[in-house]
Amino acid sequence: MKKFADTIIRLAVFAIIFVAMQIVAGVVAAVMPHSDDASLQLFVGYTLSMVLTFIAVKLYTSRIKPAPRSVMKSIAGFNPVITLAGVIFVVALSVVLSPLKEVMSVDNSAYNDSVWTLLTVTIIAPIFEEILFRGKLYNILNVSVSPTLSVLLSSLIFGVLHFELAVFVSCIPLGFLFGFVYLRTRSIIAPIILHVCNNALAYALIVLSYNEQSLLELVDSKTNYILIYAVSAVVVLAGLVRFVTFIARYGKRCADVEVAKSATVDDAGEVASE
Repeated sequence: MKKFADTIIRLAVFAIIFVAMQIVAGVVAAVMPHSDDASLQLFVGYTLSMVLTFIAVKLYTSRIKPAPRSVMKSIAGFNPVITLAGVIFVVALSVVLSPLKEVMSVDNSAYNDSVWTLLTVTIIAPIFEEILFRGKLYNILNVSVSPTLSVLLSSLIFGVLHFELAVFVSCIPLGFLFGFVYLRTRSIIAPIILHVCNNALAYALIVLSYNEQSLLELVDSKTNYILIYAVSAVVVLAGLVRFVTFIARYGKRCADVEVAKSATVDDAGEVASE
């Protein structure tokens, strides 16, 4: 029961920090000299909010006992096979969710073809969001709950804090993809790369106005549409099964290691007492 309470409290604190830093950054941006370039204001305001959030979360993390693990940064994060598989999943997920997004209102008014918007969406957001959600928040939650639940909860909060229903729906499977590659490669670099690919795809569709057309209109053939959708659905389903089973096995291996360490310590203590 205590672990459950600790998990809820840590989730709430993280969410409060995230929202509070957004507000603080907004206030700071409001009193700073204004620029006529809205995309530059977006870049500065968003970057400031993420930097403040990172600092606040780092300070909060230092107070948690036992201390969460550090964010993993292995060079294995550049694994091209996993990256390619992840990109295929991202594209397939975009196809599968396309009918749902057609009936949901999404505000894309802030996105234009400015270089500042491009940097914000495809570079700044992926780097900070992965470090915060897959790195910091996952490790904070994993202190008290399993890797599977840690990935699920961090994905849920990731979706909720985007304040867009359409984004929230996609954040759960994307969260499991990012969580899987983070644990599989033992590196935050891998989910950052995939997050960049996901955001770049979404940004390109918005700027090129393809998001204003349905997938059926784009392929211009019902037969091709059904085939593309069916293949994409199989890819997404197979991917999710793979992600969940791997994360569950990863959690079991970690638990076995902790049990073995505990047994070793107990044995050493008995030998010392003799």
